[in-house]
Amino acid sequence: MKRRVEKWGGAMPRQDAPSGAWRHSTNVVCLLVVLTGCGYIGPVQAPALNIPIPVVDLRAAEYGDRIIADFTVPDQTVDGLKLKTVQSVELGVGPIPKSFSIENWAAGAKKLPVPGVDIGSRSFDFAAQEWIGKEILIAVRTGGPKGKMSAWSNTATFTVEQPLESPANVKAEADPRGVLVTWRGSGPRYRLFRAAGDGEPARLGNDTDQPTFLDESAEFGTRYRYLVQAVASETRLSVTAEAPAVTPKDIFPPAVPSGLGAVPGVNTVELAWERNTESDFKGYNVYRATGDGAFEKIASEIEAPTFSDNKVESGKRYRYAVSAVDLSGNESARSVVIEAILP
Repeated sequence: MKRRVEKWGGAMPRQDAPSGAWRHSTNVVCLLVVLTGCGYIGPVQAPALNIPIPVVDLRAAEYGDRIIADFTVPDQTVDGLKLKTVQSVELGVGPIPKSFSIENWAAGAKKLPVPGVDIGSRSFDFAAQEWIGKEILIAVRTGGPKGKMSAWSNTATFTVEQPLESPANVKAEADPRGVLVTWRGSGPRYRLFRAAGDGEPARLGNDTDQPTFLDESAEFGTRYRYLVQAVASETRLSVTAEAPAVTPKDIFPPAVPSGLGAVPGVNTVELAWERNTESDFKGYNVYRATGDGAFEKIASEIEAPTFSDNKVESGKRYRYAVSAVDLSGNESARSVVIEAILP
């Protein structure tokens, strides 16, 4: 009689093995498959908090009748994760409590929502009127993707005062030495900014207590915009006032040559004068008149401050004058006239 063979999940058990032993070996195999297929299961990880790190570069000051705060929204969380956006930005402003702590201040501070959720440099302004005469503290914090707020930033403190008056009647005009900027105002100091062409304004020189500034670094032919700001301190400044744009042109002649002398010789007159040292100097023109006649140009744009006139005749009287010419073609007035009589 043939033995009957049955299938069990596709496997054929040994007919001479006890059924219990077969089940045990099958369970071991299944357990090994589970362990090797799923990998090692480590400890359970806590969910990320997604709390932004605090702002660390807050700056604030009074500009006219507004208070402006500048800061950078960080792109990292306290867990060391990267942030693409934040859910909110909140600026706090309020008086400094007698018993100071950031918590005491925050409890009484006015919270102002800052528009936008972008990471990076931010600027926010608000009216100064309700804070005039008060010493205030300003701080900022951000809310992460899950709405959890960062710690408060570094702080800015100052006393808000009446708005500083902006300079008036600001003018910028071409000058032989560059551009001369003038204005009216009550100071106490002034800060200047300059933009070349369509560029952004940049601070120009040091603060001054005079209502005038000579920009000797300006170049002829370049368009400039000048802005002036009154400054009482680094936390109290006026709104800037701007002069009409100016493109200075060189319409200024060089200095008149001086020290002209003439030494007559045999069929020649030797001329010499003091050298021009201006940066845009190009050359000299020499003029001569015979007797009381009209002057004629006998040399054009020579570089050296000397000239030998050998087209003269014995016994005649000659008069000489010299002018200077710059790189823009501007010619100075003529020098003092001198005479020479040939033997």
